Amino acid sequence: MSDVINWGVLGYARIAKNSVIPAINRAENARVYAVASRNKAELPTGEWDQSYDDYATLLADDAIQAVYIPLPNSLHKEWVIRALQAGKHVLCEKPLGLTAAEAQEMQQVAVKHNRLLMEAFMYQYTDRVRVVKEAVESGELGDIRHINVSFRFLLDRPNTIKMQPALGGGSLYDVGCYPVNFIGMITGRLPVQCKALCETDQGVDTNLSALLQYDDGLIANIHCGFNAFGRNYAEIIGTKGMLCIDKPFLDDAGTVYLHTSEGVRELPVSESDRYQAEIRNFSSAILNEPSRVIPLEETVRNMQVLDMIRAAL
Repeated sequence: MSDVINWGVLGYARIAKNSVIPAINRAENARVYAVASRNKAELPTGEWDQSYDDYATLLADDAIQAVYIPLPNSLHKEWVIRALQAGKHVLCEKPLGLTAAEAQEMQQVAVKHNRLLMEAFMYQYTDRVRVVKEAVESGELGDIRHINVSFRFLLDRPNTIKMQPALGGGSLYDVGCYPVNFIGMITGRLPVQCKALCETDQGVDTNLSALLQYDDGLIANIHCGFNAFGRNYAEIIGTKGMLCIDKPFLDDAGTVYLHTSEGVRELPVSESDRYQAEIRNFSSAILNEPSRVIPLEETVRNMQVLDMIRAAL
């Protein structure tokens, strides 16, 4: 294997076109080799080696080592499994599946075929997350008693798959999975109790809040939606301090604020390239080089919490 991973992309979705394909080409150990779209005419010419009008044909291309899947949520399980069975390493958009059972099935296939499979939570590759983790691990917050995370935006695009229940639409799957993942990243465990409320439109949740309680009494709440003004915020509150994080899921420069009895301390955050870092780390893992890959155990736990929230509605 060369020191550059050839990537194939299944589907020319907005996130693939605007974010991930450019990021693959920014990573020094990766390149876009092929893209498949059921509307091949929409693909630009000359930007990569191969263009396909069929996903299976791309998976049959032996020149491709890794596949990125930005398809609708309802199609993740089928094409993740088919890609793994074709011998490809797979980076799949969040959520990895519609249920924890789907995620576990994909995990089993990845193990069987000895291939990497990772859910694409690109925000974990930012300097902001590094600063947050270091603050939590420092002990300055004391015992964590409450976590509050919101991620919402105003959805103003017509005919979007986000509003189609058959395709796995809804704000919980689309943006609510981020607060759930963030809370899991901090707690490292499953809640023991869950309560939830939501507002629906066209058969999907468009405004949702959930309360999670853990075995030590810690309470966390998530909020997500796409029917009102945007919000991207988190706070972690302990017995000795509070951490306030603006835009926890973005990668621009900024400041995280640590509140303690001694006052407020500003923790600077550098600008990051979250998509490029995600691709670079995943490609490095394929090449058996030092890397950080989000473990599937975390993804399964994430899906178990999403299952709990959906069951509580």
